[in-house]
Amino acid sequence: MNAQRRWIVAAAVACCLLLTGCATSRSEIKLSAPVTEAAAPTAADAKVVVIRTVTDERVFEQAPRDPSTPSLGFGGAEAATAEVKSRAIGRKRNTYGKALGDVLLENGQTVEAVVRENLTAALQQAGYRVQTEASSDAVAIDVRIKQFWAWFQPGFWAIKLHTKIATDLSVGDAAPISVAIQVEDSRQIAADGAWIEIVDQALKDYRAAAAEQTRDRF
Repeated sequence: MNAQRRWIVAAAVACCLLLTGCATSRSEIKLSAPVTEAAAPTAADAKVVVIRTVTDERVFEQAPRDPSTPSLGFGGAEAATAEVKSRAIGRKRNTYGKALGDVLLENGQTVEAVVRENLTAALQQAGYRVQTEASSDAVAIDVRIKQFWAWFQPGFWAIKLHTKIATDLSVGDAAPISVAIQVEDSRQIAADGAWIEIVDQALKDYRAAAAEQTRDRF
């Protein structure tokens, strides 16, 4: 084996070690709190809304072929508790694409709570006054989470991290407003900080899309 070939093989092995060193573990990450892009409107000129329900409707599969489909290690989705599923947002993989450990929100955070928090900020940005309790003058919004997942796409020299978020917002019998975004970013390694950054970017894009699509709709 010549020197150049040995260098290529060594680089590939090193890359694999960097990517898989903690890939079999279960990471817990903390996402940033959303920032409202616009000042809250005054009570006199703001329509009042309340996020009545947020329901996580994601479907976890035991061993999906598509990494964008939610799944879990440590016994798989069938062995996972509802509490673990409520915090699961991604799955680690090695350089060959083999699914390994999980990425969860830190204990105390759930996907439902994160969506509620970010949608609240988006509605405020759209010009609404968001209440926490229902009232006779508040428009009640029911939210269904269809997708909220980050995944790993292996590559020889770089990897890509993806995140997709999709929700349906319903008011009464009207057709739901679908808000869906997807982001991706190239990285050398998929450390915990990289997962945080790709999901935070997805949430930022989700807030912008939700604000745009809900403005003057309720």
